[in-house]
Amino acid sequence: MSDAEVKAGPKSDGQHDRANERRGRLALGAALLVLLLACGITTVVQTYTTKTPEQIKRITRNLECLQCHSELIPQFSYPTVHDPFMRKDCTTCHTPHGHVEVTSVIAGAKQVWQRVKTLVEWLPLKVVLDVFSTGDGKVAEEKGGEVVSKTEKKVKGKDSEPTLPKSELCWMCHGDMGPLLSGDYPHVPFQEGRCTECHEPHASKFRALLTQDERDLCVTCHPIGRELNRAQVHPPAGGRWCLNCHDPHASNYRGILVDNQRDLCFTCHPTVAPLSLKPVQHHPFLYDNCTGCHEPHGSDYTPLLIEYQPGLCYRCHPGIKYDFLKPSHHPVGTVKLNCADCHNPHAADYPALLAAKNNAMCYQCHRAAIQATYDRSAHFDTLCVRCHTPHGSNWAPLLIKPQPEVCLQCHPASAFDESSATEYRNNHPVRPKHYDVNARKPLTCTSTCHNPHGTQQNYMLRYYDFPRDGNCLICHQVVPGKRVGIDF
Repeated sequence: MSDAEVKAGPKSDGQHDRANERRGRLALGAALLVLLLACGITTVVQTYTTKTPEQIKRITRNLECLQCHSELIPQFSYPTVHDPFMRKDCTTCHTPHGHVEVTSVIAGAKQVWQRVKTLVEWLPLKVVLDVFSTGDGKVAEEKGGEVVSKTEKKVKGKDSEPTLPKSELCWMCHGDMGPLLSGDYPHVPFQEGRCTECHEPHASKFRALLTQDERDLCVTCHPIGRELNRAQVHPPAGGRWCLNCHDPHASNYRGILVDNQRDLCFTCHPTVAPLSLKPVQHHPFLYDNCTGCHEPHGSDYTPLLIEYQPGLCYRCHPGIKYDFLKPSHHPVGTVKLNCADCHNPHAADYPALLAAKNNAMCYQCHRAAIQATYDRSAHFDTLCVRCHTPHGSNWAPLLIKPQPEVCLQCHPASAFDESSATEYRNNHPVRPKHYDVNARKPLTCTSTCHNPHGTQQNYMLRYYDFPRDGNCLICHQVVPGKRVGIDF
């Protein structure tokens, strides 16, 4: 082996190693390039297979902005897309804030890698852009025998600002909603132009571009959890269908209702609607104040009442409360009876909202014990309320006056009352100052002699027909060895 061959041997081996190293690097680079291209092709295929042509067009129309705001791209596939966002109208709402940076790069390994990386990164959008538009913002030119790449890249500048103050911006396109601001009851966010508290400005997964499902949206500002936890829950409130009753922007009705209370309630309670034609109507029902008695969301008192009867009725009828505190009164406020058992709380055909007319009202409860004899008695055409008060009295049983004054309203004292210090009458005493030895209580017209509701005997006598002496002998008899009553 010559000296030249000896010297060339190691050098040749070093060159061989470097060649192998270069080939390894090239193979690794080629593998990475293939991998990146595969990712890019997959993204392109996914774009064309999962997005509609209209969605692809939206992306390309907004590509200028989306190059920086790529996080918004998925929103084009949302069910609800704001029209300016769907079209290339970003600057309708936002001031432009980008600028172009031109970068010149001399070809080299590092530069090639950067260009490949950038190409793959934007490949899906570039392919779409090539289909629906022209120009890619890159220029290649020969300079001094070398390839110089000039890349124009649009980057964010200072923060964008709304084209109008936020409280006025939406009115540019939604000016037709302006008259709602003159409503008597505007929703505060709507009144103050804080639209984005409820609506997404670009796209939404919910209808009307809402920020979340309407059943969840309203309760973020209007917590009604306590009302929904009560014994009875109004179905629209329980389902949180707030917009069934409330207008989200403004209304001429208190509570931002979509209609006046009566007509709104009638939509779900049609059986109550015909009551609005009755001649006698309860004041809250007549003057559109359903919530004067009923809770709109939930209540512990059925049917959705503000409180139990009769306490609810006493709010507007405080004087009647004291009638039920008198010694003789109807058992109102117990399981036996309540105000609505006699009075219709909405409307009726009869005065005082009564459920029936005249004595038929009382016969609803007193039919078996009274009606059969009363309708055949001399009192048959006398109204119950001529003698009894319907709520409460100081004289039992619910009499409007004590006995015998209540009887003497129709039966003249000259014929039936006892003698006085100035006038002699040959009548039986009926004053409570006397004692009824049979009934063992103060003597009155009805203690032993008469039943004012009628009997099988004449003159409504309790035990014997007149003129038999049997009625008299009940008290006026002689018992051997014992004097009872008065004998003659």
